[in-house]
Amino acid sequence: MLYNEYLQNRKYYQLIGRDFLLEMKHACLFYKPGKGKTYPCVEAARAIDESMNGKARVLILSTADAVTKMWMSEIVPQHILPKHTSIITFTKAIQDAMRTVLLQTKFDIIIVDESHKIKSHSSKISKLVYLLTKKVPYAWALSGTPRGNNDLDIFCQFHNMNISKWGSISYTQFVDTCCDVDKQFLRGMMIKKPIGINDKYKAGWERNIAMYTQRVDYEEDDNMPPCTIEQVSIPFKPSKEYLLAKQGVIDTPDYITTLTKLSVTMKLQQLANGFMYLPDPVDDTKRIVLDIQPNNKLEWLTNNLSNEPTLLVYKFEHDYNSIAKHLTNIGKSWTEDIEQFKKGKHNVLILNCARCESFNLQMCANVIFYTMDYSYIMYEQMMRRVHRMGQDKPVSVKILIAEGTVENQVWGAVQNKQTLSDMFYAIKESVR
Repeated sequence: MLYNEYLQNRKYYQLIGRDFLLEMKHACLFYKPGKGKTYPCVEAARAIDESMNGKARVLILSTADAVTKMWMSEIVPQHILPKHTSIITFTKAIQDAMRTVLLQTKFDIIIVDESHKIKSHSSKISKLVYLLTKKVPYAWALSGTPRGNNDLDIFCQFHNMNISKWGSISYTQFVDTCCDVDKQFLRGMMIKKPIGINDKYKAGWERNIAMYTQRVDYEEDDNMPPCTIEQVSIPFKPSKEYLLAKQGVIDTPDYITTLTKLSVTMKLQQLANGFMYLPDPVDDTKRIVLDIQPNNKLEWLTNNLSNEPTLLVYKFEHDYNSIAKHLTNIGKSWTEDIEQFKKGKHNVLILNCARCESFNLQMCANVIFYTMDYSYIMYEQMMRRVHRMGQDKPVSVKILIAEGTVENQVWGAVQNKQTLSDMFYAIKESVR
């Protein structure tokens, strides 16, 4: 949809969103993917720019995918952004030279798109955003999946965007004062793991969130088609390598090591797909692939992959290599190019789970997760590329799970919005 079309057809909540950003100044639009949060933000920026006689300085920060696929390819060509607008990726923003320039520039508006990427309290981009938004009149956060794990995801976005009083409270102060914590010991050190807002502050916290965010979920009148999510069990016979890894050990003729607690799960997930990464004995900056056993997921693809457009999601590079080779061997047309897929030139789009933002695939109604990542946000974002406003077909989502492996726990963790660390503590008994 072009901007002029948006102006003629904008929803009531988009009008409210525009006015909300202008009124609150530092605030968040948390709209579900496909509900249209970009244009209300653009409209608000244009209003401020007009009030400043076209002199408003605007900084837009986002992921590389969002910058390339949405801002630069869809928004910029329409010439609807204020004249003095800079669009920069998170990765480029934290480079020393660019960071210095940004901190020295006086911006009037800062827009952080895909703001769930600044949910860390310690990352370079989070710290930079905090410094930048501390001194601007308007700072807006945009995300379709703002809360991946717990309330700290929201707190960090509020803090880093200097939204309300939470901008002046550090992460440590917030955890110590406002959170219930689980005390864990790691390498002899006590780690305070926040598990949620305590009862004393919970009501005030929720009121504050409601005051500074506008949330839009999917509604009945959106006429969204049904979405069926199915867990598909794939036969798997544990190899000796898998059984050893469950005990926290890798033992091969050339490599013996004890796995750390968190790396157990990662290694088990690789082995569930029939392979394992090992350090290169010659060059420790590289790795080698040890093929352990055939992956029955490939056979399942042979028997069940239709000719309908299908999004196939993987996690590991070796998964991609195996899938690409197999699809070619069975005569399936596949691509990594989203635009080529949308034009109907290929039946299967193979994407890494990390490439989950800022594109639309309403012409596709089938999603297969070949390998599941631990991140609920990645899962939700990827699924919503297909199941979103404008989709007119029932959507089928299939999660391929190797029977009796850690993949069951990974999928369970995603459904429960657990982090990798949380997941380990939740499933450690089943992994040992």
